[in-house]
Amino acid sequence: MPIKQADIDRSINDNLRRCRLYIWRNYNGFGFTVTSESQLPPIITCVESNSPAAAGGLNIQDYVLAVNDTSTADVSHAELVAMVKNARDTDASVELLVLHQDFYRELKKVNRLFDPKRAKIIEAPRIMPINYQTFPKHQPRTCLLRLAKKEKSFGFSIVGSSTSTGLYIDEVCPNSVASNALLRENDRIIEINDEFVDDQQSEAIKKKLVQAKKAGFLKLYVIDMDTYESFRSENIPLSSNEYLHSSSIRKASTYSYNSEHQGNYQHFNVTPGRGRTAGNGRKAQESAGNWKQYSSWKLPDFLPVDSDQLP
Repeated sequence: MPIKQADIDRSINDNLRRCRLYIWRNYNGFGFTVTSESQLPPIITCVESNSPAAAGGLNIQDYVLAVNDTSTADVSHAELVAMVKNARDTDASVELLVLHQDFYRELKKVNRLFDPKRAKIIEAPRIMPINYQTFPKHQPRTCLLRLAKKEKSFGFSIVGSSTSTGLYIDEVCPNSVASNALLRENDRIIEINDEFVDDQQSEAIKKKLVQAKKAGFLKLYVIDMDTYESFRSENIPLSSNEYLHSSSIRKASTYSYNSEHQGNYQHFNVTPGRGRTAGNGRKAQESAGNWKQYSSWKLPDFLPVDSDQLP
């Protein structure tokens, strides 16, 4: 059965985002990395946890279609990087028009024009949110997730490719088992139920998560992006057992959170699916803004996409 035009438009409107980021005085940079690929828009390859980029709705594997009203089809990678660096160095804001890789690839099969004015604006706060400031820094976390009888999902989705190793948390649904356990977007999964999985293929890790969901219990040992890179550069062990017993760690401790105990923590909430509204740490708007019509960018008919949401 053919896909209706209304479904195509709804898919684009829900997932085309304009991420507005600001420099925070107590944070270095915007907190994302962009890489250019041949014949494709630049792609976001890293989003640091608790960063302006995370608060502004950027995801790992987002394609960047435009930066500050300028289509990325019209600029080189060096020019794009210079634009972002200039915004960072002058304490200015930067706006990125993005669409996740999964949707871009599916929608690209049949070309059609899209209107950037209809993109949903997700605006990061101008100062670092309190829950970002108080979040444990440079400490791994153990998140215990248990499903109640009527619960069907842990409430998070994952991101990773079939050819890569390791897996990241892509989205965390508000008021879910995952959010109550203080699992956060862009967390890197290091262990599942005490098994080290960071060096395993993404597809293998996904299968372990599905099995855990069927059992109704999941123990995740995770590290935010900044800590992950710091540990690797300083040769600090990633596994929980080695980390706790490493002589290089003066204070060997991890934070443990249970989904059944929320405490007074302010949760960083997002809505299910890639079309987001704002929670703590970000503000969403439905404004058309001052964006130009980029006729050079086309999107195709909508096809169903496996979003890697746990069943």
